Amino acid sequence: MPIEDQILIDRAGNNIDVKNEYNKIVSFAPSISEMLLDLGYKDKVIAITTYDTTFGDVSLPAFDMMNPDLESITALEPDLIITAISSGGQNSPFADLEASGVTVVSIPTAPTIEGIYEDIRFMGKLLNENAKATAIVDNMKSVVDSYKQKSAGIEDKKTVYFEISPAPYMYSTGKDTYLNEMIEIVGAENIFEDQTGWFAPTDELILVDNPDVILTNVNYIEDPVAEIKARNGWDVINAVKNNEVFYVNNGWTSIPNQSIINGIKEMAEIIYPDYYKE
Repeated sequence: MPIEDQILIDRAGNNIDVKNEYNKIVSFAPSISEMLLDLGYKDKVIAITTYDTTFGDVSLPAFDMMNPDLESITALEPDLIITAISSGGQNSPFADLEASGVTVVSIPTAPTIEGIYEDIRFMGKLLNENAKATAIVDNMKSVVDSYKQKSAGIEDKKTVYFEISPAPYMYSTGKDTYLNEMIEIVGAENIFEDQTGWFAPTDELILVDNPDVILTNVNYIEDPVAEIKARNGWDVINAVKNNEVFYVNNGWTSIPNQSIINGIKEMAEIIYPDYYKE
């Protein structure tokens, strides 16, 4: 079936009429931009979100994803808009553009690694780049499997607290998230694996669980590691006492796409530096 005759269901469950090719793409999430980059579509991206640094060497129009300037976007004459907003149809802020013939696709943030695989496969179908998408997913699976096999030999597993927002509004992760999976893949244990999804822990919970290692991907304060070590009462936590508090690359651990394999490698070498020594 020619691709122009296909109707795909996007990752939010909306029916999408797929055109033969796309040459003017608006990407409304960094995770989407990185997929486009790896699929060879860098030169076809004409606009991004205000917080997207994927194409750092290229000056592109940038828009607020939550309040897009539809007039300015329309003036760019896009043929494809890919957004992380899950609403479609008349509830979409891009409904008028869609009615005019622009393809609008929703790829909500994937919570799990399997969801990331599915997002990449979907992008391959959308852009008629199935072979490239399959190769990306296969490479990711190979890396994940290699770390799972290696970490199977770890008997004394370290416990980890992963912080994605600092005090006083701390935020972390429980099970059913790709971050929790990444911790498990390298052979460690998330102190909050009994929680579900993203949530706000209390100081008391963290002190009671007393993690061996603290990881943070907070990149918007001057020194997130020093801030954690200086918190009142946290000096009794093993990770702080033993100087096991580390910053990990934000992009590799907060953007759900193929870059998480870099995050897995970094986390493995930080948590178990001797075990994963090259």
